[in-house]
Amino acid sequence: MKVEKISFFSWLKHKLASLFYSKRSEFTLQKIMVIVAAANALLQVALGRIHNQAAYRVSSTVSIYTFIMQIALILTAVSLMRIGEKKRYYVYSGILFAVSIASGCFYIYLLMNDVYYQTALAGGYALEDCLKIMYAIEDSITFEIIALALIVVEIGLLIAEICIRRRRIHGLSHQGRD
Repeated sequence: MKVEKISFFSWLKHKLASLFYSKRSEFTLQKIMVIVAAANALLQVALGRIHNQAAYRVSSTVSIYTFIMQIALILTAVSLMRIGEKKRYYVYSGILFAVSIASGCFYIYLLMNDVYYQTALAGGYALEDCLKIMYAIEDSITFEIIALALIVVEIGLLIAEICIRRRRIHGLSHQGRD
């Protein structure tokens, strides 16, 4: 018996290839989309304490928007898992992307324009209170921007996946356009 020594790079190549190829013949970005969507949802759920801390520092009830976004991100990950089954999951994914982006942008807008945050920026409170308010809100906004950037990456991957599947259906996957 001959035992082959597997190098780290060949193992890594094998593992990465399984992300891009299903059945070893079809190129797909679906697994990467699902991984990015699940990581984004888990990141936002894990950072819920930071979002809630920011929501407690302002006058408006903005924590509901992070909750809506977290639910939409989780549902998007599930919808992206199933896009190979039926075409309606493309529509579901698009709607959930729109809900995630809208709630994230509205959340950022509410936090940036909050009266307590604006007063803290102007120095209207004690230094310790100003720092607590500003850091909580700015950290939450930063993580929300990261989530929105990951959503844009997911949308790009979904568009690329749609193009790949469309080219495969129309027989253009191995041929150039004339």
